[in-house]
Amino acid sequence: MTLGRYTSDLEVGDRLEPVRYVMTPFVVREYCHGMDEFDERFHSATDEGAQLAPPTLAHIDKIRLYQHNCPGGSGPDARIHYRFRTRHHRPVPVGAELEARGEVIAKEERRGRLHMDMAITVHVAETGELVTEAWDTVILNMRSTS
Repeated sequence: MTLGRYTSDLEVGDRLEPVRYVMTPFVVREYCHGMDEFDERFHSATDEGAQLAPPTLAHIDKIRLYQHNCPGGSGPDARIHYRFRTRHHRPVPVGAELEARGEVIAKEERRGRLHMDMAITVHVAETGELVTEAWDTVILNMRSTS
């Protein structure tokens, strides 16, 4: 894969360059506020342990991968999130260094729209332990009809 391309240029089999990052309290707090998530485990450490990242934060891994590998953005047409599912293997504590990896596993036209499926995994950076698996489908050619 060539860096600098659009998301719409990705092809089946493309493995995106991994992205390492630290799960920060700021990202967790802002995400929780935006999602109206009030569970105390996601806002601060509790008697039960460290502050945790909500599992739904896996969406951010896809965005990080796109921004790093496709800095040109979506391409000539808008990209829309269509379907997303995840499997979580363990909680993610705030402060953990993580590595997100992605691979395009399918790209096909369905009902006149170009769909792209990507498999995403998130690992503890230091140990390689699998934290989250995600499967994401986007529609790449969303054009205004007006």
